[in-house]
Amino acid sequence: MPRPSLLSRLYLLLGVLGLGFIGLAFYLHRTTESLLTRDLGRELAGDLAFLVDLGRNDPSLLQPPRADSLARAVSRYKGYRVTIIAPDGAVVGESHVPAERLGEIANHADRAEVKAARADTALGQSLHYSQTVGMTMFYAAKSVSSGGTVIRMAAGPATLDDFRAAARRTAMWAILLFIMAAGVIALWVSQRISQPLLRLRGEARDVSKPLRWEAPFREAEILNEAFVDYADAIQNLAVELRVERDRLLAVLDRLEEGVVLLDHRGFIRAVNAAALKLLPLHLDGKSDANGESLVGRYFGTVVHHEGLARWATEVRTSGPASSGKSGGVPREGVYQVDKREDGGANDSPMDLLCHSRALRPDGAELELLLTFVDVTSFRNLDRAKTDFVANASHELKTPLSSILGYSETLLDGAMEDARARGTFLQKIHANARRLQGLVQDLLNLSQLESAESAPRAEPLFVRDFVQAAWNNHRAAAENQGIRFENRVPVNLKWNLEPRDLDLMVGNLVGNAVKYNSPAGKVRVEWDETARTLGVRDTGAGIPTEALPRIFERFYRGGGARATNEGTGLGLAIVKHAAQRYGITVAAESVLGEGSRFTLEVPVDIIGN
Repeated sequence: MPRPSLLSRLYLLLGVLGLGFIGLAFYLHRTTESLLTRDLGRELAGDLAFLVDLGRNDPSLLQPPRADSLARAVSRYKGYRVTIIAPDGAVVGESHVPAERLGEIANHADRAEVKAARADTALGQSLHYSQTVGMTMFYAAKSVSSGGTVIRMAAGPATLDDFRAAARRTAMWAILLFIMAAGVIALWVSQRISQPLLRLRGEARDVSKPLRWEAPFREAEILNEAFVDYADAIQNLAVELRVERDRLLAVLDRLEEGVVLLDHRGFIRAVNAAALKLLPLHLDGKSDANGESLVGRYFGTVVHHEGLARWATEVRTSGPASSGKSGGVPREGVYQVDKREDGGANDSPMDLLCHSRALRPDGAELELLLTFVDVTSFRNLDRAKTDFVANASHELKTPLSSILGYSETLLDGAMEDARARGTFLQKIHANARRLQGLVQDLLNLSQLESAESAPRAEPLFVRDFVQAAWNNHRAAAENQGIRFENRVPVNLKWNLEPRDLDLMVGNLVGNAVKYNSPAGKVRVEWDETARTLGVRDTGAGIPTEALPRIFERFYRGGGARATNEGTGLGLAIVKHAAQRYGITVAAESVLGEGSRFTLEVPVDIIGN
C-alpha cells in the first residue's frame, strides 16, 4: 500500500484542526450566548430592582388597576414584557395582554422564575414557552417582599435572536477565517513544496537529465543538493555500466564460439556474431541481419534445424543440471548442420558442439546459456586419422606382404632359379620403394608442420622444377600414354627454399599423372596477370563435396581417387609448404573432365 503524500497529510491535519476549530467555534457560540444572556439578565435585574423599589415605596402601584398601567408604561419605555404577579399567583398587570383579559391568564405561582424569586427574594431566571404570547422568552423575576408580589420582565424572541445572531456571527467569522487560512496554507504548500517535489520525482526518473529545482527554503535546498548528488552518481554509474556492457558485448562478438542467451520462455535475449555465422538461422532474407534483430524472437522458430530446436527446448524445460544431464536430457551434444544464409546452403555440413548451462541471477528468472563450437575440422581430423590408419595399414601391409612372400620364396630355394630370382628381387625392390615413399611423405609433412625458423629462400627457376617433377613420373605417364605440356616461362623465378618448391610442384604433377585418364594430358602453365601456376589434368575429376577437404591430411577424396594407391598426404604437404610463403592453394574440378590445381604467389615471392 503506497504511503500518503505530504499534501494529503497536510489536508488530513487541516481537517482535524478544522474539526477542533469548529468545536471551539461551537463552544464560543455557547459561551457568547451565555454571556449575552447573562448581560441581558443583568439589565433586566437592574430594571426589576428599580420597579421593586418603587413598589416598596408606593405599594399601591402594585395593586390593580395601577399595576397594569405600570406594566404597560415600563414596557413601552424599555421594550420588554412586564408582568406583575400577586402573592396568590394571579396576574394583576401585563404589558402584552389587554386589561379586560387579565382574568384569562393562568395562575403564575408555579412558574420557575416566580418560585425562585419568592424563595429568597433573589433574582429568578428561566427560559420557557409562554402560553400567553405563544413564544419562547427569557424571564427574570424579583419579589418585592418575601412571599409577596413578584415583578417579572421578559425579553422576547427578537432580543434573543439578536443575541444568538451575534454569537453565530462570531462563530461563523471564526470558521470562515480558519477555512481561508487553511486554504492559503494548502495552496502555499502545494505550490511551494508538493508540486515541486512531484516535478522533482518526474525529473529524477530520467537520470540522463540534470535535476534542477529552485528550492523555496533551506531544507529544500539540502534535499535538492542530495538529489543532484544522487543523480550525478546514477549518471556516472550508468556511464560505467554502458562502458562495461559495450566491453562485454565486444568481447562476446569477438568470441569464436557462438553464444545465445534464452529467457525462461525460450525467447532470445542476446546472440553474438559467431552464432550468426555458425547456426542455420532464419534471417528473413536480410544479409546485414545482426544479433539485435533476433532479440525477442523465439529460438525454436529462428533456428533452421529441428534437432537443435528440440534440444534447446528440452534442456530449457528439463530444469538445471549439475552433472551434464537433467531429466535424461544431455546438456551437450554434437549436431551436424547445413549453415544457411538467406535460404542458401554451404557446400558441406558443419559439426557443432552444443553446450547448455542454466543461469539464475539473484532475484531473476531462469535463463539458459547456449554455446556452439565448430568442431568440423577436429571431427574431420579424427575421421582422417581413422582413414589414415586404415589406408596406411593397407599401404604398409600390401608391400610388406609382397616383400615377405617373395623373400620367403627365395629362401625356400627360388634363389637357384635365375629367372625367378630376378623377377622376385624386382618385386621386392618396387615394394620397398613404395614403403620408402610413404615414410618420406610422413617425414616431409612432419618437418613442414614443425618448422619454426624462416625458410632459406633463394631464386629458383620454376620451369626447371616442373620439368624435373615430370621426369620423375615420366615412366608411369608413358605407360598410360599421358602427354605433358610445360608452358612455364624459362625466366620465371621464385624466391623459395628448393625443398619446398620441389614438394609443391612434385606432388601436384605426380597427382596429375596418378589420377589422369589413359592417353590423357598434363599441362602446367603460368598466368602472369593472376600470378598463378596451374597444373591441369584430364582425369575423372573430384566430387564437389570433396573439394573443401581435398587438402586435409590423410584425406583421399572420393570416386576414382580413392581407388588409387596413396596415403592422402600429397596435397596436405603442398598446402603446408605453400603456407610458409603466403602462397594460396586452390582446386577446381569438373567430374569427367579433369581437375586444375593452382598456386597463387605473392608479388614479393616472384624474382626478377
